[in-house]
Amino acid sequence: MVIVRAGRLPLTALAAALAAALAAGCTATPAVPAPAAPASPAPGPAPDAATPAAPAVDLPWPARSAAEAAGLQAAADGGAQPWLLDPAEVALSYVTAARGWTAADTSVGDPAGDGTVAVTVAGPGGEGRLLTLGQPARTGQGGIWVVTADDPA
Repeated sequence: MVIVRAGRLPLTALAAALAAALAAGCTATPAVPAPAAPASPAPGPAPDAATPAAPAVDLPWPARSAAEAAGLQAAADGGAQPWLLDPAEVALSYVTAARGWTAADTSVGDPAGDGTVAVTVAGPGGEGRLLTLGQPARTGQGGIWVVTADDPA
């Protein structure tokens, strides 16, 4: 090893250092095979047109937790989100979000004593849904509604 106290390294020392660095960095690296392409699934039967598609949103909707329901209830109490106070409007908003229906008719049943109500929704092509709505934050007048179940009508 050559030690130089001042100035530049002699050319031979620089060449030797460069050669050592290149030799150290040029160790053989084992070849890594490319990952195999994933096997494509075997073709299955075509989806049955009569089988309803799963909702595109998670239930309960639009509030998934007690905290979300409390927040929406507070917003409704403050005058925002008035559609949440009407089970027919909540049902229409739900089928738009979950099923892509832009036009539908609703029929709201009588509220049950447990803060639930059944809403029948008639959609395009005669498809119908029976939705169960509940009031998770407050029951009765002024309570918001959320969809808790979505079944074929």
